[in-house]
Amino acid sequence: GVGLLGFWISSCVPSTRPSIKIGVVAPFEGRYRQIGEEIIYAVRLAVREANESGGIKGYTIELMAFDDGGDPAQAEEQARKLATDPQVVGAIGNWLDSTTLAAALVLADSGIPFLATTSSPDLDPSAFRLWLTDTAYLAAAPDSQHCPLPCDSLENLDWFANPQLPITNYQRSGPPLWGLTQFPRLAGDAAESVHVITPSPLPAESSDPSFADRYRAISPGVEPRFLAVLAYDATRILFDAISRDIQSNRMPTRSGVETALAQTDYNALSGHFSFNADRDWYEVSGWVYQWHEGQLIKP
Repeated sequence: GVGLLGFWISSCVPSTRPSIKIGVVAPFEGRYRQIGEEIIYAVRLAVREANESGGIKGYTIELMAFDDGGDPAQAEEQARKLATDPQVVGAIGNWLDSTTLAAALVLADSGIPFLATTSSPDLDPSAFRLWLTDTAYLAAAPDSQHCPLPCDSLENLDWFANPQLPITNYQRSGPPLWGLTQFPRLAGDAAESVHVITPSPLPAESSDPSFADRYRAISPGVEPRFLAVLAYDATRILFDAISRDIQSNRMPTRSGVETALAQTDYNALSGHFSFNADRDWYEVSGWVYQWHEGQLIKP
């Protein structure tokens, strides 16, 4: 059902305009389905707002959303589906290191510009990193005792629960995945006061707090958190690149959108976005939150 979502969204806005497609791949099923549940409504909101305001330079946007189940092999398969559709001019995904790296290789071969959500240094150089780098992750909370990198799984919290860890005065900090609501259930009492370093803010701290109400208006009880903020930003950044490509070349192409993304200069909910020569998010600095009584709050 998720794979048909893009057609449903585009058909909500009656139009005879030509259409272009963007792809989003995330875990909509399995252990990490909360990621997919949260980000999809943010992307849908961005698509709906763009289409209701006339689309992008005369083009209607269609969203193609696919489930990778948090599995690298499935991520490759879904990336190949996007690659075979010539109307797809950009993609966002996959929210886990392993799946994002797998999808990036396929998308690179097809020339689809990819906004990638991983901190891994092994990311294909053609992708644009819309996430914390390892360096930014460590620098966001320099006085913390960090979960050793790579630290991107909730299946193994051995480091966190290891009784052999030295007792220090340092605050324990972990990656964005520790911000999922299942983390305090998995970690139990040990989750209290743990810091989580995220690439984007909670909606109340974003540049537009009204985003949360707009999100809730289309989500069936799903609350927006930091992943929703970043997903909305990613979609708007992609739209901005598509718009500039059309402005320069009259019609959008994968190569034109890639060129435009490299020149991104965009203010969004999470702050300013541009990419350096390595295609990393240049201004990313990280947001630090803390678990308190089952809620993620400012420390």
